Amino acid sequence: MARKDRGPGHLPTLALLGDVDPGAPRAAGWQIAGRLPTTPYDDPRDAPAYVDLDELLADTRVDAVAVDGADPRAAEALPALRRAGLLLLLVGAAPLNLGPVRELRAMPGAEVAVGLLQRWEPWAVTVAAALPLAGGAPLQVTVRGWPRGPTAAAELVDLASSWCGDVAAVAAAPEALPVRTLPGGARVAWSLLTAGGATVLVSNDDAPPLVRLSFATARLEAGPLGARWVGGAELTLPSPTDRRERPLPVPPGVPAGLVAAAHALLGAVGGVELPTGAWPWAADLGDLLVAARVLEALRTSAATGALVRTG
Repeated sequence: MARKDRGPGHLPTLALLGDVDPGAPRAAGWQIAGRLPTTPYDDPRDAPAYVDLDELLADTRVDAVAVDGADPRAAEALPALRRAGLLLLLVGAAPLNLGPVRELRAMPGAEVAVGLLQRWEPWAVTVAAALPLAGGAPLQVTVRGWPRGPTAAAELVDLASSWCGDVAAVAAAPEALPVRTLPGGARVAWSLLTAGGATVLVSNDDAPPLVRLSFATARLEAGPLGARWVGGAELTLPSPTDRRERPLPVPPGVPAGLVAAAHALLGAVGGVELPTGAWPWAADLGDLLVAARVLEALRTSAATGALVRTG
């Protein structure tokens, strides 16, 4: 069970597991209790070091643990942390293998905020806000310059699912792709077919990233450099940490989305569910499971040369 019996003077307290920068949790309002390093040469920085996982679990001050999801040794501790009722913040490349994600999600325990951070980026927030203005989900999405690697792919799956609905099938082999190049010659690396019929075509060429969403009567282009209606006006990008109360400070070099996710987890201290009142909200294990399922299907498509359904 989550640690719900906190007195009125309790300060929300978080421990670090692995090479996690304390800047984001601190900016979000967490007190840092200590760090459990995963190697003898880890830099504890300014956080006291725990001797082992048992010492961390025995620290009754701790409400949550920020885990370096890119470190397999840190990820191995996730089941024990979840069973202990600790809130979890998965930082970095969260576990993207389908089996462990399913196992972790099936376990009882406290809330988990997952480090899928592109949903907090100003351009992605603007796209979500523009969907109702364009009449709903897009009919087609083309993506240029998207970074390579499983973490970047998971981020795009998360965005595409929020814009277009559930992913029904994927292709990652040339012979299975609906088209092999985008206009201008950018090579399509992989594609998604959503349950609503929209196709998402993804190219790693032509950075920086640029997403074009085509609707029945409009087209929207968005990316880190801005957002605009094709043939129309530029759109104002919001701050990803300008929430309902006050803008959150973002330390240099720290992703603003990670500060926002850590702040959302702060609201779950005492057993309250993660807030979902206004988009974006923190990704959870359900979102991670969707991404892991799609990435597994993409790997299968690349190996077999076939279109692979995800259902």
